[in-house]
Amino acid sequence: IGTLIALTASVSQLDGAGGLSNAIPELLHDSGVGGVIDLAKVPTDDPSLSPLELWCNESQERYVLGVPADRLEEFAAICARERCPFAAVGVATTEERLVVAYGAAPGNIPADAPIDLPMDVLFGKPPKMHRDTAYPAAPRWPALVTAGLDLRQAGLRVLAHPTVASKSFLVTIGDRSVGGLTAREQMIGPWQLPLADCAITLADYDGYAGEAMSIGERTPLALLDSAAAARMAVGEAITNLCAAPVQALEQVKLSANWMAAAGHPGEDALLYDAVRAVGMELCPELEINQKFFPV
Repeated sequence: IGTLIALTASVSQLDGAGGLSNAIPELLHDSGVGGVIDLAKVPTDDPSLSPLELWCNESQERYVLGVPADRLEEFAAICARERCPFAAVGVATTEERLVVAYGAAPGNIPADAPIDLPMDVLFGKPPKMHRDTAYPAAPRWPALVTAGLDLRQAGLRVLAHPTVASKSFLVTIGDRSVGGLTAREQMIGPWQLPLADCAITLADYDGYAGEAMSIGERTPLALLDSAAAARMAVGEAITNLCAAPVQALEQVKLSANWMAAAGHPGEDALLYDAVRAVGMELCPELEINQKFFPV
């Protein structure tokens, strides 16, 4: 149908786990089309990679998006302006079939194509996962004894906790300042302390619009109440955004990463409570768009 699949260093559907094998089929499926992908057009500095390695490696700094063929020149000009490398690696087709091979093109499918299958094979209706779990016994601790408590020392111990005084263990997981449009990263000052309530990126070099990104996490609280911990994490992220001129909650997009010891007694039930509290109760009530990444 003439739509090209463009691979860039920074634009729409993040590769994530599975690399191109994840992002490109999802893009095609969500558009109700198939695609023919030419592996020879995928940029790589290692010619020894097999088709499997090239198609499935996890390269998280790459994104894919569909570009109408008659606007490819315009798209190329935008990428040149932003100094963002890109490659048109394939073509969307009306036939809902995925073909991946070196030199592949509509009407020219190599007989030895590593992948040539209907999209339904990837996106059929597999049976839903069912987990049989039970809630663990509620944790109980002895009553807090305040006699002899040094208020100053107690305050310092609270502030020294990594979830209170520093988010560096989360901030430093990935790249923080890539390209020239980062207006404010989380690390501040000569000692690079993670003090900023939110990070700010600009939409372009001339305007005053951009994006504010903040973090919220309440891991210790999850030991007591997983649903409350999830709500508190969202609340923390929202209040951190108050440092930027966000005009309405409708502008906020939530990306939630869920991490739990799946299969460990009681953990599945607690994870269900946390996801339900945010995904089915809090965010719909606040009208916040959400995307979940189970880990």
